[in-house]
Amino acid sequence: MIKCNVLKALSALGFIPEEIEGFGYRFEYEGLTAIYSIDDEESQCITLTAPDVFAISDGNRAAVLEAMAKLCGKMKYVQPHIIFENQVWLNYHHYLGENEVTPELIEHMVRVLAFSANTIHNIINGNDNDD
Repeated sequence: MIKCNVLKALSALGFIPEEIEGFGYRFEYEGLTAIYSIDDEESQCITLTAPDVFAISDGNRAAVLEAMAKLCGKMKYVQPHIIFENQVWLNYHHYLGENEVTPELIEHMVRVLAFSANTIHNIINGNDNDD
């Protein structure tokens, strides 16, 4: 039921989710790829992911790790993590409990994820005004 409601909310917002077999649904928002990962219905959670928001190299690994830690302090619901040893991905998990999935909730999640992707780029590139 959650999956159906999330897909309806995404459609109501004008997104066109494309199925990724066995994983979830992919959609685009202002140049950012986002993925709706299907969680177990019993968890009552929605997970949106921004894959590959930053590439890690040997030369920038320390700066990226520091930026990930700083992002965690700024964005309370977005968790950065490293995939495939060289890609930073961002996750936004939202616990629904007994609440309904609404287009407003999904819009908020997408915007926070996009803002977080922009923020981590700004931190890494030294354009972050907030030390």
